[in-house]
Amino acid sequence: MTFRFSPAILIGCTAISLATAYSTNAFAQVTGGQELYERHCSACHSMLPPPKSAPPVAGLSYFYHKAFADREQGVRHIMEFVAKPAVEKSKLRPPAISRFGLMPAVELDARDLRTVSEWLWDSYDPKFQPPDCPAK
Repeated sequence: MTFRFSPAILIGCTAISLATAYSTNAFAQVTGGQELYERHCSACHSMLPPPKSAPPVAGLSYFYHKAFADREQGVRHIMEFVAKPAVEKSKLRPPAISRFGLMPAVELDARDLRTVSEWLWDSYDPKFQPPDCPAK
């Protein structure tokens, strides 16, 4: 017994497969940064004050937006800092480094590093005003 598929059925199945793949990929792009933050960053970085053991994301995003007008430049700098933190590359006020110290490097592949860096940049809330960063 042989089965024959009509062209309409084959086209329909292909369209459904492509639509599913596209929507799954689009969903991953939308939620990927948040998921990466929760997996790799949230143990130290809360979203809002009070801080855990590192500055909150709202403050990080605030200072990156003050330092960079261009999104791509800001995202690239975040990527470089997360991969190889250095005091001279920090865009936070000096008391933040005194209080929290320098974060360890986070080992992520280039795609995940870009995704979480874009998410951090896009988390900016222009209404957020960071509290003072007192030294310990």
